[in-house]
Amino acid sequence: MIPEYGKNTIADFSSSLLQHYGALPPAEPMVLSEKGIDMEGIDKIVVFLLDAVGYVNLLPLMKRHDSLLADPVIVSTMTSVFPSTTTAALTSFYTATPPAVHGMLGYYLFLKEYGCISNMIELTPIFQERDSLTRMGMDPLKFLPVPTIFELLHDAGIRAYHITSKSFINTGLTRMHTKGGIAKGVHGIGDMIEEVKDLLHSGAKKNLIVVYWGLVDTFGHKYGPESMAYIDEVRWYLEAVKAFFFRLRSSRTAFFVTADHGQISTPWEKEVWLNKHDYIYDLLYTLPAGEHRALYLHTNQAERLKDLLLKHYNDSAYIMSRKEAIDSSLFGGAPDENFATRIGELIVVPKHDESFCFKYSGQEHSMKGRHGGLTPEEMEIPLIFMRK
Repeated sequence: MIPEYGKNTIADFSSSLLQHYGALPPAEPMVLSEKGIDMEGIDKIVVFLLDAVGYVNLLPLMKRHDSLLADPVIVSTMTSVFPSTTTAALTSFYTATPPAVHGMLGYYLFLKEYGCISNMIELTPIFQERDSLTRMGMDPLKFLPVPTIFELLHDAGIRAYHITSKSFINTGLTRMHTKGGIAKGVHGIGDMIEEVKDLLHSGAKKNLIVVYWGLVDTFGHKYGPESMAYIDEVRWYLEAVKAFFFRLRSSRTAFFVTADHGQISTPWEKEVWLNKHDYIYDLLYTLPAGEHRALYLHTNQAERLKDLLLKHYNDSAYIMSRKEAIDSSLFGGAPDENFATRIGELIVVPKHDESFCFKYSGQEHSMKGRHGGLTPEEMEIPLIFMRK
């Protein structure tokens, strides 16, 4: 499933929010009315952003609890971006641009300007202390080449808020994503609902509130997206949001519930573990980066390495050159030269439920659920709408 850039991705959804508030979107907005979504007369919008809840992941829950998303709820779908991972997809939401434009192209990235493979959630060279890149000269508030939706809304005179876990509130990534907005930290679902209620009752006539919830992704990685931990966390979160919605009196407030990407079960027997003793290692000029389901390989011998990979993994993975991936619009355009180095020369994307992992330290563990690839489980995300 290829991302539907310019029409139906999480970035296009953000552009539609900007357009609704009279801010200038960086790209053509999603046409919400085509999904049966009526925004006429809406002054305040709350977007509940669940990490790693794909539409396919949500379907069993909708069938089991059919009242959960019954009228007046409208359920539609859109796509994530590639790679379908938190750093790329959340940045697309918070900037209303595709990964080719904002440059956050994966979980692990080779940052040529810092000479290292970096964890882009923690903004640190791998295995170092969180936000260590800031001590190497990175300024999270200047790293992105485009403004955030919070900055664009501020310029349009609209107050915008971001609610997330207290543990994330002062991290470099959150500061990067929320530049121009007002960030608030919470401890749990009840705390979150209370904060949203207070902001909706604040003096501003119009505002946008974005609520990020990351625990579902954590449970999916550890237990799998078919586990009780994953399913119950989604269920109780949606129950709390819907109960809160029904307590609202205002007809000028709308709720959206969506996600950054989905998640797919990845059995351990389908894992390919690579290390520095493998045949590919001598053909690389730096360690592999990207994702377990979107591996970036940096090599000066791309044709030779591609032939070797096709010989071993042609049935289980797409082996693409950087040019092939860009020509296929996987990133939503052609990244500039500096960003292109972050992708590598070859990209390995599993066809089914395989995962391609590299042993950086030997301490890595299997995960029961992953994302980053192009399957419907990872790419198709829900867009749920509620208004009085």
